[in-house]
Amino acid sequence: MSRVLPELFAAAVRRDGGAPFLTYYDDATGERIELSTVTTANWVAKTANLLVDEYDLEPGETVAIGLPPHWLGVVWALSTWSAGASLTSGAGALAITGPDFAIRGERETVASALLPLGGRFREPLPDGVHDYGAEVYNHPDVFVPFDPPSPASPAYDELTHDDLISTAEPVADRILVTRDLVSRDGVSLLVGVIAGGGSIVLCRNLDQVKLERRVADEKVDRVVED
Repeated sequence: MSRVLPELFAAAVRRDGGAPFLTYYDDATGERIELSTVTTANWVAKTANLLVDEYDLEPGETVAIGLPPHWLGVVWALSTWSAGASLTSGAGALAITGPDFAIRGERETVASALLPLGGRFREPLPDGVHDYGAEVYNHPDVFVPFDPPSPASPAYDELTHDDLISTAEPVADRILVTRDLVSRDGVSLLVGVIAGGGSIVLCRNLDQVKLERRVADEKVDRVVED
């Protein structure tokens, strides 16, 4: 098994690129989106190219993710690692925030409207904030890093790529979760799913009345409690 996160995810794409990887629901808006491993990889490549080409993200820099539980958080985590940068639970050189603009990056701030398919904002943004949905589609869906990370490269605060992979329990099941998969507490589960070949149904604002039917419809093997 690879000890570097982008390579670990690339192996999952090669293993079964068309298989569902991440299915996202928001019961407050009715949104549902399903991403295969290949589709996720395309979003990751576009975002990594955006981070490097537009925002000059360099290996060793840090990225803060200030999003609610959302499929774009997973994309940003994988993109950050692909570019050789590290996630941080503190202030990042770059930051991705939602429409609440809750966090700012030390150097660059990017915002997502959290609309379906990563759509752009419909209103002007605050000064100095970039619109992810307006910029990401212009970038290619193949990313080649200039300086790929190594197992010893920082991946999340003080944790290296090897730390995250070696401590994650592989998950082969299709699991339903409501937690933030890119928080310090949640990222181990994300890495475990990638390593084990499982898949995720991520539910934001879960309506408990719908849970039993969703488990059946999505062929969920188990629900992971927060």
